[in-house]
Amino acid sequence: MEFEEMQKIWDNQRNEMLFVINEEAMHNRVKAKKRQATRIVNVTEIGLMIVNTITAIILLIDAIKDNEGIYGYTGVGIMLFTVCYLVYIRNKRKKKDLRFDRSILGELDNAISNTQSTIKIGRTMIYWYFIPIAIFIFIKMIYQDATLSKWLFVIGAFILGFFVAGWEIKKWHIPRKRQLEGLREKLVE
Repeated sequence: MEFEEMQKIWDNQRNEMLFVINEEAMHNRVKAKKRQATRIVNVTEIGLMIVNTITAIILLIDAIKDNEGIYGYTGVGIMLFTVCYLVYIRNKRKKKDLRFDRSILGELDNAISNTQSTIKIGRTMIYWYFIPIAIFIFIKMIYQDATLSKWLFVIGAFILGFFVAGWEIKKWHIPRKRQLEGLREKLVE
């Protein structure tokens, strides 16, 4: 908790320090943290929707151009399913956002919820996105008799993506959530 906004008051009768929180400053700080958490989850959701839509379009063009048949369209379906899933969880999150009140604790709970949504998206994408896409791409590479260098590049890219996504969750999002939860605990006290 940031105590720069706190003012010391001396209680002469008990000879002890009392602290008063500048509520307006604290509420503004909490609102800023909520805006940041909301911005991050929005960028994550919209960014993934855009990337998957563009990938689906590229896969569709390749499937049509190379006359790949049903197998070529499977990748398009996976990408579009991912976009639909992201739209679904985004709408669900936005409806949940409306239930939070605009008090300091309500704003803080909203920030915690949005940070948890970012963590959930990251973890979901690691296991329910990377793995199916990797299987699809590996089967396609076997079918197309890909070169060893292409195999090494694709495997390396998936391993790097897997570890970077996990690192981002552990390094940024989980500590931010803990910080927000710690601030909430202090405010409730």
